[in-house]
Amino acid sequence: MKRSLARIGAAAAAIALAGTLAACSSNSNNSNNSNNGANPPASQSAADDGAKPGEDAGFEELPLGDDVFVGPLKVGGVYFQPVDMEPAVSTPAKDSSMHMEADISAVADNDLGYGAGDFIPALTVDYQIADKSGTVVQEGTFMPMNASDGPHYGINLPKLEAGTYDVTFTIKSPETNGWLLHTDEKTGVKGRFWQEPLKAEFKDWQWDPTSVDW
Repeated sequence: MKRSLARIGAAAAAIALAGTLAACSSNSNNSNNSNNGANPPASQSAADDGAKPGEDAGFEELPLGDDVFVGPLKVGGVYFQPVDMEPAVSTPAKDSSMHMEADISAVADNDLGYGAGDFIPALTVDYQIADKSGTVVQEGTFMPMNASDGPHYGINLPKLEAGTYDVTFTIKSPETNGWLLHTDEKTGVKGRFWQEPLKAEFKDWQWDPTSVDW
């Protein structure tokens, strides 16, 4: 009888232990599932936190001034560290003060077939940098190019002394480069390209080479 009771007691203890282990395992799984829900895998989190294309190009663009609206165009002028380009057609990065860009896009309701914010291709964009006495210190023509943040017109500028300058972009019509517009009744656009060059001016731009880290 004592042996039977002992066996019964041992069996009961074993059952109780098994129940405790099962409960612990269940709690552990629930805890892991809860944590997985709150903290997704690192790869997923990194993907969720990653910048969308065009949001972060990996460099800081400094403005020449406020955006300029002229004709059907929105014109932004920016500059940042000199860059290497292919094919090499301008001043090498090591010999440059900066890379300057003209970001040119279409305004809404432009009647030329461009969507609002679309990059405008086939432009000839000249630039001129003049000091406050009116003396032109640098001038030339931007090149069309692509960067990680999209297409633009730009160039590496040769060494430029510190000072306050007026920067002017002169923008010729795509028509001068052979860009055509549909004019028929069914597929044509209402507008026509500008005949005289458009100008975007950024006055009193202050350049100080010691204020940048390139």
